Amino acid sequence: PTRHRRPPARALRGIESKRRSLPPNGRPPPAGSARPATCRGEALLPVCSPRPWIHRCFRAGEMEMDEATKAALAAKGYDIVGEADSDSDGGMPGRIPSLEPNVAREKGKKAFQEGKYDKAIKYWQGGLKSILSALCAGPHALGDQSLSELDLTLNLNIAMAYMKKEDYDMADRSVDKALARREALAPQLVVKALYRKASAQRAMHKLDECLVTLKDMLEVEPGNTAALQMQQEVDREWKMQCQKQKRNLKKMFDQMSGEDKKEEERLRKERAEARERCAVRWVAGEDVDSAAFEAGEAPACSGGDWGLALTRTVLWSVEQLAVDGACCLSTDVSHVSAWFLGASSTCELRWLQPSSLLKRLPSVKTLELSLVGFLGELSPENKREPDPKADSLPLGSNRSKVTEDQEVILRVVKGTLAEALEKEFKQPPAGEEADKEEKTEEGAEEEAEPAFEQAAAAPARAGALAAQVPPSICFIAHPQLHRYYSDFYPAIAWLIDHRVPTVIIGASDPDPSWEQDEVLLKALGCNIVVSKRESPYPMCLPDNPKVKKCNHIIAFLGGKAIERDKLVKTKLDLLAKAPPSPRSCPGGRTCQRRPSGRRPSFSRMTER
Repeated sequence: PTRHRRPPARALRGIESKRRSLPPNGRPPPAGSARPATCRGEALLPVCSPRPWIHRCFRAGEMEMDEATKAALAAKGYDIVGEADSDSDGGMPGRIPSLEPNVAREKGKKAFQEGKYDKAIKYWQGGLKSILSALCAGPHALGDQSLSELDLTLNLNIAMAYMKKEDYDMADRSVDKALARREALAPQLVVKALYRKASAQRAMHKLDECLVTLKDMLEVEPGNTAALQMQQEVDREWKMQCQKQKRNLKKMFDQMSGEDKKEEERLRKERAEARERCAVRWVAGEDVDSAAFEAGEAPACSGGDWGLALTRTVLWSVEQLAVDGACCLSTDVSHVSAWFLGASSTCELRWLQPSSLLKRLPSVKTLELSLVGFLGELSPENKREPDPKADSLPLGSNRSKVTEDQEVILRVVKGTLAEALEKEFKQPPAGEEADKEEKTEEGAEEEAEPAFEQAAAAPARAGALAAQVPPSICFIAHPQLHRYYSDFYPAIAWLIDHRVPTVIIGASDPDPSWEQDEVLLKALGCNIVVSKRESPYPMCLPDNPKVKKCNHIIAFLGGKAIERDKLVKTKLDLLAKAPPSPRSCPGGRTCQRRPSGRRPSFSRMTER
């Protein structure tokens, strides 16, 4: 509000000039009355001004009064002080006047004894200002012992005043200023300063720093009684403080540990419930307890059982999808369709066992297995080598009973997924599908052997069953994406667009899938739901257990596939990020391949 705004200096001067011409009662003197006697060196200060912005302060020579006038003013609540005792800075608010050090010391001492600590600090700071001016006179002033002692005395007095005000931080700083010229001070003065510093640090509960200061003090004067007594007291307080902190930390960590245990228990319970909802049921005594393996309480298989390694890894990956929130095979599903892309006669056709799969999927009545691929692989010379059993594959679909209420449908497709979607996986009209289903059931043998090899060797039925598109889950075993990146792109893009849960089964070194496959899948736009995770069912070499197939899995579900025209750029970006691998040179050295004039293919570059 404007009524509380300070008036300008001109108005204040006018007010003061009028006040100077008035007696203390504020009324003009009667005619013929004499002016009061002059009281030099005195000023008039109000105890409580009715208007804070009006300064009722009278300097030397501003007002003349006798003793009666002084008594009348004192009776009305005014303090009458001399100019020497005034807090004025000569019209410069906030500026510390320079005082002679001894004068400043005495005035500050008097103000300190009266409890006017701010005023005492101001006096002592004025003395320090004068000392600083004297030190600027030349090098001879720096060696003046009296100036150093006065500087220390005034700073220590300031520190004491701050401690009376309970401003211990400023007291600590003032002592540090006093010790700035420690080398030029007498030992007893250093001891005094260190004791005051230790007192300030103790008041701030900086007990460790206080002990260091007291140790320094006892090095200057080993037998100081006050320092020894304070050291014992502070040491006891420090130990009690450490014990209290230890108890508080233990309590806090116990609380955090209890919260972590509750969180772990909650997550374990959720994962156990997800395993119950999943259709996979492990055989006790034969399979690894997956929950115990996850908790580090059960070891993995030795890797010597090659016959069940791929089958168990497939089932374990289904369970991992379930516990990570992407369940694709629940207990209420009776028909399951699983695709194996990039299949070969030396892996899937040889090691996958439908009877073992259905034994661990008791709620599944029909298991449809579609193997797509059998196109051979690239040799180290980057030449396509055909699949050794490609010509003898039982193409088409075959149906066989495994148990009384469980059956398996095997479908073998030679070619790519795009070709299979155009031919074998193409969905027939609704009427034709019913007729083919009826003919197939009539021609199926009731007493078929559950062995995968016999089902694969059976001739193709004329009435082929329609495939489930999209499937319940898809597997790509040992794809070597670093070599077949472009070959797998169309299939992976289709799986992303149709949100098919897909599991990549990878091998250990020297296959780089552990390091590269997850990066390559993300580059293709896959949404990773199960990061690379070691399998408890590896397939190890007999002479080198460190080399494994079925070593780990990576699973993705949906995402956003990159466009076909961006595939080349993605390859080049991945190659630019990958460090070059060294090759062996004559003499046992390692060197880098020199780039030739022709740019090699992506598969050759990654192979190198």
